[in-house]
Amino acid sequence: MFREVDDPWNLILSKNKPIQVFEKRGNLSPKGSGLMIRPGASRILQSWGLGDAIEQVADTCLPFSIRDLKTGKDKIRTLPTSLTKYPDWGIHRPILQDIFYQHAMKVGAEITFNSVVEDFSDEPNESPSLQFRGGKTIAGDFILIADGIRSRLRAKVLFDISAGWLVDPQVNDSVFYGVTVPQKELQSDSDAVVLLQQVEPCVWAGDERFVVGRKPRKSEFWSGLFGLKHDDGQASMWNEDGDIVFVRKRFEGICPSLSAVLKLATKCDRWKIAQMPNLPRWTSRTGRTILLGDSAHAMEPNAAQGLSQIIEDIRVLQILLLSLPGLDVSVISRFWEDIRKPRVERIKSYAAWNTRRFLGHKDRAASHQKYADADWESIKDIEPDSAADFTSPAFFKWAHDYDAVEQTRKYLQKINKASSRL
Repeated sequence: MFREVDDPWNLILSKNKPIQVFEKRGNLSPKGSGLMIRPGASRILQSWGLGDAIEQVADTCLPFSIRDLKTGKDKIRTLPTSLTKYPDWGIHRPILQDIFYQHAMKVGAEITFNSVVEDFSDEPNESPSLQFRGGKTIAGDFILIADGIRSRLRAKVLFDISAGWLVDPQVNDSVFYGVTVPQKELQSDSDAVVLLQQVEPCVWAGDERFVVGRKPRKSEFWSGLFGLKHDDGQASMWNEDGDIVFVRKRFEGICPSLSAVLKLATKCDRWKIAQMPNLPRWTSRTGRTILLGDSAHAMEPNAAQGLSQIIEDIRVLQILLLSLPGLDVSVISRFWEDIRKPRVERIKSYAAWNTRRFLGHKDRAASHQKYADADWESIKDIEPDSAADFTSPAFFKWAHDYDAVEQTRKYLQKINKASSRL
C-alpha cells in the first residue's frame, strides 16, 4: 500500500476486519518515472514475499556515480558492488505500483477506488472514523493517512500544535524536469548513444544545475531528471507539460551526450523539489491516527530514499502491532515514532545536502568521524554510524544497509527491560 507523491491513500484498520484502503482516483495511475528501493527496504520486501516479482522487472544497481555536467568526466567513482548483502533495485514506478496492488489484493486488503475522504474523527472514547464525500462514514481501530506532501488532513491531525509549528511543505528553489527518450532514438545519435552504457544511476553535477539519469537494463528507454535552481513562478508542485524549449536553453553548454538527449526529447514534465519540516509528531493526540509517508516526512529526492523510508515505516509498525497485541494503539504509535523519527530526519538532511552538492555548493555536513577512501573496500567490517559524515562509509552503511527488524527488536528489548524495573 504505497503511492506516488500526492496520490491520496487513506487506510483504516480494525482488529476483526481486513485492511481497508481508500483511493481518490478511479484506478491505478500509469504515470511516473523511476524509483530506487534501497537495501534496507529490499530486505523487507523480500520478507513479504515480493522479492521474486520485483526481481523479474527491476535492475540491481550500484550506488550512483558523480560526473561533471560540462565535461561528462568522473568526479567520484562508483562504489564497489559488494557493499551490501541485499539488492539496490531500480524500477519503473507504475510497474512497482501494480506489484504492490496485486499483492495487497492477494493478502485480502479491500481497496476502494473513487473514494474521496473529506474528513476524519478521532475523539477519545470513540472509534476513529473516516467521513467520505456523500456522507458515508466508516469506523475502525486506527487510521493511516497517506495523502502525500500536500495532505489536506495533516493540519487536523496536528491541530493542537499547528499554530506554533510549520506543518506545510517547504518548497525548494529548485525544479526537476523529467525527460524520457526511447532507446532506438538514442541509437541513432552518435553522442546520445553513449548513455545506453549508463545503466547505473549517475549524477552530472554542475553550477546551479544538475542531471540524474540512467538507462534501465530491462526497459527500452533512457530516463533523466534535469534539476535547475530557479523559481518558475508556478504554484503547482507537478504537471506533465513542462517547457522542453526552456530546459534546452538553460542547459546549454553541458556534455555532448546530455545535450543530444535534450535535442531528441519532444516533451518533459516538471515538479518542484520540496520537503516536509521536522514535525513534532506524526500522530494525532490520541495516537490512533497516523501520518504515513510523504504526509509526515516528505524529503527531497536526491538520496532516492523516500519510498524506502515508507517501507521501513510500515515494517516497524507491523512488528510493533504483532509484538504488543495487548497494548493500546496510542502507545504503540508513540513507540513507532521513537524508532522512526530520528532515522527519517537524518536521511532527510542527507537528501537536502545532496541537492546542494549536486548544484555545486560547497557546504559540508556535520561530521564526527572521518574515513579514508580505502575504507570503502572493507565496509562490511565498519560499524554503521548515523552521526558520521555524509561522505563516509559508516554513514553509507547506516543509510543503505539498515535492518529495521533488528532495530525494532532492540527497542522492544529496551522497553521490556525498563518495564521490568518498575
